[in-house]
Amino acid sequence: MNPAPDHYCPFRYLSVYYFHGQDLCMVPRHVEEDVAWMRDHAVDGVFVGVHDADLKGGNTQLVCDTIKAAGLDLWLIPSRLGGLMAGWHRGPSFLSVENPDWYARDARMNIRQCLGPQLSVFHPQTPMGLAQVTSEMIKRFQPVGIVWDELKSLNGEDHSPAAIEQLGRPAGPADMLAGTAACFGRTNALLKEQHPALKIACFIYAHSSQDHIDTCARIPGLDAFGCDGKCWEPGECDEGEGAGHKVLLNGVDARFRAAAHAAGLKHFTLLETQLLGATALDLTLDHLPAYLAEKQDHLTYYYYPYGMARPDQYMPRIGQLAAQWRRAPQG
Repeated sequence: MNPAPDHYCPFRYLSVYYFHGQDLCMVPRHVEEDVAWMRDHAVDGVFVGVHDADLKGGNTQLVCDTIKAAGLDLWLIPSRLGGLMAGWHRGPSFLSVENPDWYARDARMNIRQCLGPQLSVFHPQTPMGLAQVTSEMIKRFQPVGIVWDELKSLNGEDHSPAAIEQLGRPAGPADMLAGTAACFGRTNALLKEQHPALKIACFIYAHSSQDHIDTCARIPGLDAFGCDGKCWEPGECDEGEGAGHKVLLNGVDARFRAAAHAAGLKHFTLLETQLLGATALDLTLDHLPAYLAEKQDHLTYYYYPYGMARPDQYMPRIGQLAAQWRRAPQG
């Protein structure tokens, strides 16, 4: 495993989320052109979504090798593992499908779902299963770090035998929050035992409650923590995932920064621009300079995301503003 880069330490670190199109058709020249664009826009690192299906073949190795050959840091997004995080793609993971005895269940004993069956964070094998699959990804693709993208088990209930055995009762919302933090803390510990230099980031929804923010920022083994959201104020626009709630401004992202820094972590922010029309993207560009003037630590944004209106118009402008932020004097 490659050592973590020294330049992850400065005041500003810029990366992109790169979901590289249709995996069954990959033109190397296109990937090279994408990565050259990133390098020209002052990007430090590139996040690549990796599903456990990618361990069975595909073009992910080509993408990862191209990123590293360009001198950029490779980060992985372990995706959909156990139905416990987001990422790419949209199918259930093999870890879920192959371990039915680990499933979380609702009050009617139906399997909890998140694009496939969700594993119980209270099952003793879940952290080991997550760590084993993720470690295989790390060994295969050699990243400097990973990110846990939108933890998916922070709410609701779990009536599975594993939850009842651990708690003496079904898990309620407070138990789900604490259990998720414990599960990922254990997973992080297992990963860092095998890969001591590995950087681990985590983010949750921008409209998360304060107890979710504070608890997740204290998950052991993290190096960075934050949220994903759109660059406008609550209620200002209803487009995109989470509508008018999943946003960064009016002190929302600042709550995550405070929690991250209080825990001794870098503040991580993913700027959401997918599924946005021209009006929402114009609003984003209106607010982005002022937001970036206050932003520190680690910023990432989507590279030509799905559902973006007029990508050839908006993507260069977003990239230019982000590059100016990265190249600005640091202090």
